Amino acid sequence: MKKTVLFIVGVQVVMLLSACNFSKGVKKDLSTGLTTSYNGLSIEDVYLAEDEESNKVSTNTLALGSKILIVVTGVGNYTLKDGKVFPGCTIILKDSAGKEILNLPDAFADQKDGLPEKEASTLKATLTTGDPMVVGQKYHFSAVFFDKLKKESTIATSVDVIMK
Repeated sequence: MKKTVLFIVGVQVVMLLSACNFSKGVKKDLSTGLTTSYNGLSIEDVYLAEDEESNKVSTNTLALGSKILIVVTGVGNYTLKDGKVFPGCTIILKDSAGKEILNLPDAFADQKDGLPEKEASTLKATLTTGDPMVVGQKYHFSAVFFDKLKKESTIATSVDVIMK
């Protein structure tokens, strides 16, 4: 009898946990070195792209003066307010010594009225390379996407890029 009660309680706990809406995980792109961890927000894919059309790249070596984007697709599990979501994005670029070259607290700050959830299912952080970056040097590019209504819900991405 005791084992049956424990089994039933165990099954109920598993059912309760599986009914909760949470997301947590880590992804690593071995070809580019892009690492991603997410907590609270859900994602389908994350990758580096070379243009606004989200054409994937398979290297972290870039020509000085080019653009690189961190693209996250299938983003979900936002907190809704009046049927809209409020994503944010912090972008940081550091040199090889760890000195900050760029710190943009919220690249999406102009979206004060929110977005329909479908429009926020793909998020992009764009870096245009140039001065003071130097050919032959390595830089650390990171972007943290977050839900402005639940700031602990994040997608943290980072990659080392090399200028050629």
